Amino acid sequence: MKYTGVRTAVGLIKDFLRDNKKCVVSCAAVFAVGMILGIFLTINASGGEFERVARSDIEFGAVKVFFTTSFALLLGYGVILLAAAAPSLVYVSLAVFGVAGYYFGRYMCLLVAVYGAAGIVNLVIIYIPFFLASLIFMIVAASKSVSAKGCGRMKSTAISLLRIYAFNIGFDFVLFVVIGAFAKVIVVGF
Repeated sequence: MKYTGVRTAVGLIKDFLRDNKKCVVSCAAVFAVGMILGIFLTINASGGEFERVARSDIEFGAVKVFFTTSFALLLGYGVILLAAAAPSLVYVSLAVFGVAGYYFGRYMCLLVAVYGAAGIVNLVIIYIPFFLASLIFMIVAASKSVSAKGCGRMKSTAISLLRIYAFNIGFDFVLFVVIGAFAKVIVVGF
């Protein structure tokens, strides 16, 4: 009986996954396909050859990256909200996961190939946690949006999505601004 808080959290996660299995699997699959496309299209666009950027040419900007990603996430949550409007728009909201996966694959490829060791450190400390946490928050938002019912579904879903967006932005603020103050966040500009 010592770990009741942990057991409760694990139970909530299991219940969520059981109740929303179809949504979770489809969102994760589209994200994975987007990630693979991002990697291959980035490699093909450069012909497999990346220039090494000198340390002096790297642009750092934790706050700039935070505000850019905050705006991109806001647009993504807006598109996810469309799934609550009509069941036929669920497939449009899946595009958000494909785009996020594409940029994750692109950033992985560029940070490792172009920026070398500094890029790998940024990838592990900043970008992987950002994309994975955002994926989890967006899957929760998509499941709320897909399962919305009733007359006030748009309003109630919008309020739920705003709360999830606030948690996502709070996590991103800690990641980019607080941790980024020590890790120097690279602005990927390719």
